[in-house]
Amino acid sequence: MRKLSFVVLGVFLLCGCAKEPVKIGVVVPLSGALSSYGDMCLKGIKLAAKQINENGGIKGRQVELIIEDTKENEDATRSAIEGFDKQGVVAVVGPLTTKAIVSIGEYADKMKLPVITPAATGVRATKNREWVWRVSFTDLSQGAKLADFTTHQLKAKSVCILLNPQDPYSVGLSESFETEFAGDSGKVLFRAIFNTGDTAFKEQLKVIKGYNPDCIFVPAFYREAGLIVRQARDMGIKQPFIGGDGWDSQEFQKIIGDKRPGANYYSTHFFYNYGGAEVQNFLQTYKTEYEEEPQTFSALGYDALMVIQECFRLTRRATREEFKDKIKEVVISGATGSIDFSKTHDPSRSLIILKFEPGTPIEVVKVTVTL
Repeated sequence: MRKLSFVVLGVFLLCGCAKEPVKIGVVVPLSGALSSYGDMCLKGIKLAAKQINENGGIKGRQVELIIEDTKENEDATRSAIEGFDKQGVVAVVGPLTTKAIVSIGEYADKMKLPVITPAATGVRATKNREWVWRVSFTDLSQGAKLADFTTHQLKAKSVCILLNPQDPYSVGLSESFETEFAGDSGKVLFRAIFNTGDTAFKEQLKVIKGYNPDCIFVPAFYREAGLIVRQARDMGIKQPFIGGDGWDSQEFQKIIGDKRPGANYYSTHFFYNYGGAEVQNFLQTYKTEYEEEPQTFSALGYDALMVIQECFRLTRRATREEFKDKIKEVVISGATGSIDFSKTHDPSRSLIILKFEPGTPIEVVKVTVTL
């Protein structure tokens, strides 16, 4: 397994003696189909670590990031978490998907190791877990808000759904969307399925085209979603496509291309052209550091580490046990908005719905302030 150790700005010295660093584990996909998410997230985490260390670290101790690649493999993810525990890590950022976080949740509880996922939205990610939290919203909340948007903003009365039954993210998002949509008297005309790794979707899309729905809902990650939209547009399907935060990658836009017109809407946590002072400060700092615009997973990674920093600021010695006790007091205004852990392991936070249409700038079409 690939292993990196990332220490920002060296070791903090006090009274001539080196203080032990605060070790934070990071486990994200740096290879495989979801590496775009991992690369973006890691940039945000590293930026947060740099800022924390430049401001004196945590309790006068520098932050050391111990980074592991999940390789989109459950065994690799579990091995990474076990390694973190043995290395004295006091908290973990990651993994990014519901499937991955579920695979290590029981171990985190057993070892009393705080784990904060930046982006796993599935309800199961934190359900019945004592030592797992998230900074993202949940599929339950984003699915409901997307359905509400589809009904009341797009005025859609019917949809077809194309989902992956092998993926908890896809299933959970589909279920919450459908429940809310049906509650508003909407009709699901047809549910089609695909499998992880599929690249051809024309058979499912041919059936969907025949139903002629007002909208098409695709709860999937950017790779499959991009291919689905691309193939649909090539088949002459003109209806709007709706998706969740799994679409939020520049790769999604690249796969569709600039010459396939049609409206595509998706929920997300962050948009570089929207937000208050904290968002704009993050934007400028990120652009200075990396010479590029930050993406959603960069902002989520940044906020996850900032939550850890704020939680340990409230403690005496920055220990795991103190983390669990103090996180309910954490409230931050981060790159993705206000995050509050006062009630559950799932934060109160905001949601944004964006519109992407090839050849035109991405725009905010709806913002929900609190979830």
